[in-house]
Amino acid sequence: MIEPADAATVRGVVRAVVTERASHELPLLDALWPLDDERAVRILAGQGARREPLGFGLAEVTALVTAVVWLVLDQAARRAIDTAADSAIERSRSGLRRLLRRAPAEPPRLLPEWDRAELAAVRVQIVDRAVERGIDGSEAQALADAVVAHLATADPEAHESADHAGGTTPTAGGDAP
Repeated sequence: MIEPADAATVRGVVRAVVTERASHELPLLDALWPLDDERAVRILAGQGARREPLGFGLAEVTALVTAVVWLVLDQAARRAIDTAADSAIERSRSGLRRLLRRAPAEPPRLLPEWDRAELAAVRVQIVDRAVERGIDGSEAQALADAVVAHLATADPEAHESADHAGGTTPTAGGDAP
C-alpha cells in the first residue's frame, strides 16, 4: 500500500502503478528505490547505466513499465512546476555543493495538482512511450489509465501535511532548505 505522503511523489505513483500493473518488476523498483530521483531517471533513460550497480543491462530496461511510467511522470512533473525562482537558488546551491565537493541526496520529486488537459497529455505520453518500448497497444492504454487514475486521486496536500509534521519542507526544485 502506498503511503498518503508518497501519493504526491513521482516515485510513489510509480510504485503504486508497478504494484498494480507489473508486480514482476518490483525487484527492479526495489533496486532503484534507494537512489535519488535524478540517478534513477538517468539509469532508466539509459544515461550512466554502466556506473550504476543494479545487476541488469540496459536492454532489460527498455520495455519495462517502471521505466515508461517513471520517465514520463518525471518529465511531466518537471514541466508542470514553475522553476523560475528556484533555478537561481539551485544554481547557488550547485556552486556551493561543488565548493564543498559533496552531492546531498535529493528528496523525491513532488507531483503537482493536475487539470484535465494535463492528465490527458500524460496519458498520451504514457501510451506513446509504452508502445515505442514494445508494450502492446491495449496494455499501454491500460497502463496509461492506471497512471492517470493514480494522478487524479493523489492528494498533494497529504504530502505537505506529512512534511510539516516531520519538520521538512522540500521546495518545488527538489532541495530541502
